[in-house]
Amino acid sequence: MNHRRLSIAVALVALLSSLAGMPARAAERDVSPEKLVDPSHLVEVSPGVHVIEDRDQIVLVPNITLITGSDAVLVVDTGLGPDSARRALQTARRLAGARRLYLTTTHFHPEHGFGAQVFKGEATIIYNRAQRDELMQKGAAYQRLFSERLGVAAALKDVRFVAPDIVYEREAEIDLGGRIVRLSHHGRAHTQGDQVVSVPAQGVVILGDLLETRSFPIMPWFPEIGDMDVDPLNWREIFRAVALGHPKVVIPGHGRVGTAADLAEAARHLDVVRAEVTRRCAAGQDLPTMQKELVPILRAQHPDWDLPQWIPGEIQVHHARLCAVAPAPEAGRS
Repeated sequence: MNHRRLSIAVALVALLSSLAGMPARAAERDVSPEKLVDPSHLVEVSPGVHVIEDRDQIVLVPNITLITGSDAVLVVDTGLGPDSARRALQTARRLAGARRLYLTTTHFHPEHGFGAQVFKGEATIIYNRAQRDELMQKGAAYQRLFSERLGVAAALKDVRFVAPDIVYEREAEIDLGGRIVRLSHHGRAHTQGDQVVSVPAQGVVILGDLLETRSFPIMPWFPEIGDMDVDPLNWREIFRAVALGHPKVVIPGHGRVGTAADLAEAARHLDVVRAEVTRRCAAGQDLPTMQKELVPILRAQHPDWDLPQWIPGEIQVHHARLCAVAPAPEAGRS
């Protein structure tokens, strides 16, 4: 198992154990904020589009994208907490000089948006309405969850949730000066407020945790903290809509920057899971049996993918969306 798989496995086992009511493992450690974002990993993936890439593949380190124009620079995602966000802001300032700054996030989860306070007053913050509302509703629960069970209490201890300066509904555009960036919200998928950020003229698309390159998808299903909003069916529709734009550069939430081929492979995987779960539901198979039989099948299809720990949860989420039985009508009512 490589370094990334080992790191992710430790964190996710701790998370899943906690959600099952089991105690956290003694081996959990507090992750040093200095290791969360490394500005030296800045790479230009398309003209004017730079990514602080998740090159070392450290758990809870996202890709942070900086899009430059002649008038302004847009930062996409902040990293996990204020310390990571300061590194992202410093990098943005080096690129921007005296130009204006904007900040947006792909979704509200801690490693993507819990550093926004650092940008308040330094940048114009833009969210879609669903993302803003979800942050306010669930942010505190996720801060506790990550702090207590994923060993990142130090990184999150000073987090404050700040309101965006601009809120949009479904779609917005930012003219950075010679470079147009499109922000779009297509409904719930990984979260209620997932945002696709794109530079259409250059075929660049930023997907956040809708895509992790060379990895099984992360489908959060956490009834213990009231979060069961993930929707894999609409997730697949978002992939379909993004593919219509013929992307060339696909920036995932975690992992190395990819291409349209990575998007297509992730879409095929969702198609397989949906077809298998649908077929097994129709045959009357219960969820535990479905997970027992289907996990090794899906794992074998992508033996080189990371995050196999999330396969049972992915099956559970599809089961919840595809196999729900409508309640019987009450007696005496048609």
